[in-house]
Amino acid sequence: MVPAFPLTRRMLSVARRIYQAEPPRHRNALREHFDLKLLSHHVWWNRMTSVGLGEREIIRRLTRHFGQSRSKLPLGFDDDVSAYPISRRNWLVLKTDTFVGSTDLPPGMSLEQASRKAVVATISDFAAKGVQPAGLLLSLALPSPVKASTVTALARGIYQATREYRCNVFGGDTGESSDLLIDCTGFGFVAPNRILRRDGARPGDVIAVTGSFGRTSSGLRILLSKSKSLAKKFPGLVSSVLHPVARLATGLRLANSMMVNSSIDSSDGFAWSLREIARLSHVDMVLGKIPVAPDARIFADHQGLSAEELALYGGEEYELRLAVQRDRFASLKRIVPSLIRVGTVEKGHGNITLLSGGRPRRIEPRGWEHMVSKS
Repeated sequence: MVPAFPLTRRMLSVARRIYQAEPPRHRNALREHFDLKLLSHHVWWNRMTSVGLGEREIIRRLTRHFGQSRSKLPLGFDDDVSAYPISRRNWLVLKTDTFVGSTDLPPGMSLEQASRKAVVATISDFAAKGVQPAGLLLSLALPSPVKASTVTALARGIYQATREYRCNVFGGDTGESSDLLIDCTGFGFVAPNRILRRDGARPGDVIAVTGSFGRTSSGLRILLSKSKSLAKKFPGLVSSVLHPVARLATGLRLANSMMVNSSIDSSDGFAWSLREIARLSHVDMVLGKIPVAPDARIFADHQGLSAEELALYGGEEYELRLAVQRDRFASLKRIVPSLIRVGTVEKGHGNITLLSGGRPRRIEPRGWEHMVSKS
């Protein structure tokens, strides 16, 4: 595989933030500068930084000008994908995602792995909605001069992802830039009653996830440390960063079951994703446990870290978080054996609580946000 672009000090600094992994405990003084760029819930909507607006404030300001468009979009602007009704029985589903070399390329990731990941990120949002993508449009912007080996590596990664998830590339665009840019736009079709929305959670639902968490935030730490011994000791954690997997087949089974009221993927972190379902559904979520991956827990113990923090505030794991009809959970688990029950949905206003040792503890809705850093 062709090595990734040379990493400058600035690129490494930004890469340290892309999976929201908190710094090692002996570097607490740096936490204000390279933590998760996370926001507490009372400031998340109006966050201003020393360098300008955060991603969510930019989106809010942009979309408030598109009120006329919002009225024609059945999912609005707040879901994993956009949808447009092409008939009463069929919606066109669209999603775009951008991979930027200087912010999304961790140390040790090859160009082939990078282009594959760019596709996986888009596919994961289709998985969360239970929609099979029909095709992709790929746009590439590359620094000049471009080597043939660079293009070959990028093409291999894209091709690998399209074979894994049974979708074809229909075209795209190319351009020159000072950084690697991969923009992946997917499209598919779905019956309106089959799509899994974010805003469908109801009091009494079971909160479930398709797998455990904490692996990517642990894996990124290993890559940043450049420790060969840690990489050898925890190969699965490293692989979770370099070779992520979208849960498309699982998402399709969940949608076909008609037992799921709400769904979201975990690209922005476990806690933040649950917060989005709770906020949009106007409910509270009460967790009975945090599903930490066994190897992530071992790594946390080995490094003196909090396994729960790694699981709650990591990201890019692409597991699905669901609100399942309570009386259908047992039946759904027979269809998707990997499902883990982690809590219940209650009446409320968007709060997340963990019952730990019989005592409730509020979970802060922190998660990844571009262009936000604490001064």
